[in-house]
Amino acid sequence: MKNILMTLCGAGLLSLSMTSFGQTTLKIGHVDINLILSSLPQRDSAAAVMEKETKEMQSTYELMNAEYNKMFDDYEKAAPLLNEIVKKAKETELLDKQKRLEEFQQNASSKLEQRNADLIKPILDKILKAVDKVAADNGFTYILDVSKGSVVYTSKDSQNINPLVLKILKPL
Repeated sequence: MKNILMTLCGAGLLSLSMTSFGQTTLKIGHVDINLILSSLPQRDSAAAVMEKETKEMQSTYELMNAEYNKMFDDYEKAAPLLNEIVKKAKETELLDKQKRLEEFQQNASSKLEQRNADLIKPILDKILKAVDKVAADNGFTYILDVSKGSVVYTSKDSQNINPLVLKILKPL
């Protein structure tokens, strides 16, 4: 019994000493990717391109919508005078025009989203590369992105690396 107790105590001490030697110090930093992104001039260029392309799509949509509205108004005015076959053909034409208008709106929206992603990706890649460099140069174990909203607490021991990342991205 005494031997078993001594063996268990020895194993516990050995286990405790191994875990204390195996522990490494964590160095945690945080960054706000959205804040960095908004402060870069490349973001302004991408936003200008997106604004121009959005206006073009909006203009085309407005023209298509105006055509549809005119067709609809013309149909409403002439409907009492039309025979059933012509009336049915005009209604089909209106439904087809409305369907194309809706499809255009959906396609334009998805194309603009994809275009925005294509414009932002190279900028984000540069930011992430700069974060990696800061982390490697300064020995960080973890870098948390506080702009994502999933970090609910940032300790005073967590280092804000925004200035270090911006220094890499905006050399003097």
